Amino acid sequence: MEWWSGREVGANSYPGFMQMIVLGSNGTYPTAGRPASGYLVSDAKTRLWMEAGPGTYLALCNEMDPTEIDGVILSHRHPDHCSDFFALYHALAYGPNSGKPVPVVCPPDLAEALSAFLHDPPTLGSVFRFIPSTGGDTVRLGTMEISLALSNHPPPTLAPRITVNGRSLTYTADTGPSEALTEHATGSNVLLAEAGSGGGSSGRPYPYHLTGSEAGLMAAAAGVGRLVLTHIPAYVDPEQVLQEAEAEFKGRVTLAVPGTRIAV
Repeated sequence: MEWWSGREVGANSYPGFMQMIVLGSNGTYPTAGRPASGYLVSDAKTRLWMEAGPGTYLALCNEMDPTEIDGVILSHRHPDHCSDFFALYHALAYGPNSGKPVPVVCPPDLAEALSAFLHDPPTLGSVFRFIPSTGGDTVRLGTMEISLALSNHPPPTLAPRITVNGRSLTYTADTGPSEALTEHATGSNVLLAEAGSGGGSSGRPYPYHLTGSEAGLMAAAAGVGRLVLTHIPAYVDPEQVLQEAEAEFKGRVTLAVPGTRIAV
């Protein structure tokens, strides 16, 4: 199927422009060749690792030396979004690294949980600089301005909007329908939206993930340029999710596939 092919014609990296490389996009857990959530967002000067789901550290290794990353964004504490953070910690703490601490934008409870799990405060502080956020603020990492909102998800979950030279990528992270998040994404060039619930919105057991239809409705209401669907579990048919979104959003809709490069 076309959605499985990965690379995208014309999605090259241009100086001064932003690019997103999909490292992984499975919801809930990884499968062979399909890591969980993870994205490398970069321009000519700054490289950010957004989400560190299982399998994405090795995918990141295929794109760059992870110890040269300029920053990390972790949306929330669920393991399918942050567990590979520990691989980066080991690489920075015990590998040939002598650089400045890497900034990590995340909710306060996640910063505390990671610190408690690692139980190595001196080393942790030498390789990471946590920037906790509860949403509503803006952080600048290198050339990238990152405005943060809270999504509609049970643990505190950050939805970043990354802007470079007036062009924006908004990532919903895990979320249910949210008017505030729709407003946060308004006018974005690319909306990277989770669509972890299969089928229509009626009668679903968990209200804190989007269906394909709801992702399409959010994209249409926000007036974005393009919708990219991600966080689709292995047990959900991605073609059905894609068709649901296309029925609600008349712009370009694609599925996030590992290896895909998307120019923002």
